[in-house]
Amino acid sequence: MNKFYVVLNLILVVFLISFSACTTEKGASEASNNVSVFSDNVGVARIVYLNTDSLMSKYLLAIELNEAFLKTQEERRTELNVKAKSLDQEANEFQRKLQNSGFLSEARAVDARDELLIKQENLRRLQEDMINKTGREQNELNKKLFDSLTVFLKEYNKEKGFDMVLSTQLGGNVLFAVDGYDITQEVVNQLNKEYKKENTSK
Repeated sequence: MNKFYVVLNLILVVFLISFSACTTEKGASEASNNVSVFSDNVGVARIVYLNTDSLMSKYLLAIELNEAFLKTQEERRTELNVKAKSLDQEANEFQRKLQNSGFLSEARAVDARDELLIKQENLRRLQEDMINKTGREQNELNKKLFDSLTVFLKEYNKEKGFDMVLSTQLGGNVLFAVDGYDITQEVVNQLNKEYKKENTSK
């Protein structure tokens, strides 16, 4: 799993915990729903969970955002590698000329060295700028996905009336659950249905 998915999973965990804590609306009757429940002194609680690994790998918006992010990353790496290779060649040429007394004067050699140092500093700044841009873009993409899920789950739960939606992933907290607890595929199907509808209307 790449860094993009790791960050998204962490955001989803925080959101789902907050979402579960503040959910109060009840939807369709429990008799018509396949979700398992348990009782305590307070009453009946309806608990389900989402597998965020599966959600992120199947949700079309998440796939689109991740592909765009990776494409931009690859373009930046290519640009940086081309500039770094060119600078490396200039540095080698400078060393060759210096060793073979290829400069007309010491002042020319100093000027060439200083120019090389400036280019190295510019390359370092470019790399730093790319890292910062990547971080900002990743945050923007994560927020877009987070907002999409927030809007969807609020509407989704008006009908379902869950008391708690847990978040898990491969090797996470939910090691086993009987049929009816995992709503991942249903959520993915509805998210993708809405996504396709929105993109068709554009």
